[in-house]
Amino acid sequence: MEATKWTYFQYRKSYDYPVYIRFKQEELNPKFSHLLSELGFNLLNDAESKKIPLHRSHTKILTVQEASSRLQQQINGSDLLDKYGPESLSLQMGMPVYTYRKVGVMGVPQNKTLWDLAIHSEISHTDQMIGLRVILVRFLSQALAEQGVLCYWGTVKDDAVIVMKQLHSFGEAVLIDLNKKAIFSNGGEMKLGSSLKIIRKDKEVSVASNMSREDIIGFLSVSTCLLSFNGITHPMKKAIYELSSRATGTYAVSENVTNL
Repeated sequence: MEATKWTYFQYRKSYDYPVYIRFKQEELNPKFSHLLSELGFNLLNDAESKKIPLHRSHTKILTVQEASSRLQQQINGSDLLDKYGPESLSLQMGMPVYTYRKVGVMGVPQNKTLWDLAIHSEISHTDQMIGLRVILVRFLSQALAEQGVLCYWGTVKDDAVIVMKQLHSFGEAVLIDLNKKAIFSNGGEMKLGSSLKIIRKDKEVSVASNMSREDIIGFLSVSTCLLSFNGITHPMKKAIYELSSRATGTYAVSENVTNL
């Protein structure tokens, strides 16, 4: 039997994050490659793939494969669940399992290197691609949580981080790493300097107003992309406290509800 051939991607290779995704070569849809590139994943060659440090602290490898017929049923779920939204987090045999209906199901084993994501055999609709983007952002936020990397739904514009509701972000996210002094988004990366402007677009306001440091800490603590039964990690709490000392937070005045 011929050995399975895998294609590996590393998150922000130039920054040496030990976070990887792998696909079976025959299951790597060009749409997935484009999405991974947008999220900041870099394709590894065979030599680089063989050097992945499996025993390095914080190494995470997500194996993405088409779902079996049994998992396909779990992914499709019940239409009765629609009112609760497409995402759910449950415990199965003691392990957190994340599901995005009609897109995929991912095991989130704590303190393990190897994770698995089973995806719907036919991902083509725009909302499914957005769902896959959301899943991969959830993976990134979990994989980098112990390193204190912060992840929020939103984008970067004019050197400001704009945080919005997930529903209005189309799965786009911003990652802030105080240790590496960098901010990553779909638009690329920028240096994190001595100050940072954060603009809230997650609620409708008619008058612009500034946030206190306590407000910023509270907002950043409850708004991350991390979906976990344990809440945010200690390194994340430390990063939020440090970031609050250099960040200014404001509410964006909304022209209308659809722009939130």
